[in-house]
Amino acid sequence: MIKKIHYITYQTFPSEKANTIQTIENLRNLNKQGVKVDLTYPLRNKNSTDDLSILKDYYSLDFDISFKGKSHLLPFGKVKTLEKYTYLLSHILWSYWVTRNFKPEKDSYVFTRSDWVYYFLSRKSIPVVFECHQLTNLRTLLMKKSIKYPKSKIIFLNNNLAKDSTLDFVKNSQNITVMHNGVDHDYFKIPLKQPSQQNKMIFVGNLLRFNKSRGIEFVLQSMAKKDFPNNIVFKIIGGPKDEVDRLKEFVSKLQLKDRVEIVGRMSRQETINQLRNSEFGLLLNSNNDKHSTDHTSPLKYFEYLYAGLKIIAIDFPSHKALPFSTNICFFTKKDSKSFIKAVNDASSQSILNKIDLESITLENRSKKILSFLSQ
Repeated sequence: MIKKIHYITYQTFPSEKANTIQTIENLRNLNKQGVKVDLTYPLRNKNSTDDLSILKDYYSLDFDISFKGKSHLLPFGKVKTLEKYTYLLSHILWSYWVTRNFKPEKDSYVFTRSDWVYYFLSRKSIPVVFECHQLTNLRTLLMKKSIKYPKSKIIFLNNNLAKDSTLDFVKNSQNITVMHNGVDHDYFKIPLKQPSQQNKMIFVGNLLRFNKSRGIEFVLQSMAKKDFPNNIVFKIIGGPKDEVDRLKEFVSKLQLKDRVEIVGRMSRQETINQLRNSEFGLLLNSNNDKHSTDHTSPLKYFEYLYAGLKIIAIDFPSHKALPFSTNICFFTKKDSKSFIKAVNDASSQSILNKIDLESITLENRSKKILSFLSQ
């Protein structure tokens, strides 16, 4: 029986990035299962902290967690040139340093999103599970070396990731599994002050992907066409601020100010409430990398589903691999006719029952994780 999860990661906290929210919410739901949790990470930029009061306020924490920020006297985060290489070097050195004398508690497991933490702990035969969100050639090599150790396991976020990793599932059937992201349904328990707004379409998330547009301009240009339903309004929640300001100018040029609202980032609870007050949820991404097109399992999708939204999504393999994807209205990238058809089709789409959606909650996911680690 697993009594303690040591989460060791090269992420840093606090952060606006969705991956840190995913980490915190997974730990919260593991803790709900009676498991003690702690989080070890590098203090690698000026905003990094392990001050509990700051982190509690930032993430609206309501559970018992120990934050263990570790020193990071390494170039990544400080040197702005050659960031790809300073990241790799710093990641390796920090992971080696933080794991070299690590001794897990009895009945505990290490959970990590760091391939190097995974590799170093696997070599020590310490029980460790790696949650794989994307692939690189080096990461695939590290996983293949690490999975040979009997106490090492891997969770892939979707089947495409698992397939493309080329790991031998038959040989390692007890140590490899696939689990999509999920939704923290506790955010949906607070009563709404107003009913949902019909004909309101919403997008939530970072407006840039690797400093490139996610495709919001395409949606706005489609809305400006005469055959787009003129009763639909569009709300965009996300950042960074510079991109918000740029898109507001774009909206103004298209004369859509009365139908499009763009706001910056909101708190988790405010964001969830905005979802619940909408009718349509939009999934967009760039096609600049395989992670976006094939491997992502976006948190916002599960929140859209649980909020009762009708979902419109670009027809990438990653979106088609999502649970309940048969309920998604897909469109082709940069094809306005296809997008407008998807919006019209979504208007008559039915939504799933809450009972059906119990399978995508993080509470259910945490139970599956603990069962997998206990095998």
